[in-house]
Amino acid sequence: MEVSFSEKCFVCGKNNPDGLHLDIHRDNEKKAAWAEIKVPDKFCGWEGIIHGGIISTLLDEIMAYSAFTHDEKGVTGEISVRFRKPMPSNKTVKVEGCVESERGRVLCTTGKITLEGELIAEATAKMVRLV
Repeated sequence: MEVSFSEKCFVCGKNNPDGLHLDIHRDNEKKAAWAEIKVPDKFCGWEGIIHGGIISTLLDEIMAYSAFTHDEKGVTGEISVRFRKPMPSNKTVKVEGCVESERGRVLCTTGKITLEGELIAEATAKMVRLV
């Protein structure tokens, strides 16, 4: 399967007017990625609370960025998200991901979202390299 980066990516694309515009930083040597974001009200489920699907999407993206360098490409093979607390809109949260282990094409990753050091959500995922 051939894939290529899109500036219209919902999470990180700069040319998606409806996207999150997440500015992701990464350390390819440590296989880690992080970002901060203030998610606006338009992504709420309940009033003032960010929709769980958006939270899951943020975690999926940060774990993918931790797993794959600019030269590598891959997809999410499996993801599990645990919601610990509601995520308020319009508050700056930190989103972090890292690779815990690798076996062949599969990279096992973890991710978390925190608000002022308090855990909002955490996730694990299996990322699969495309060859």
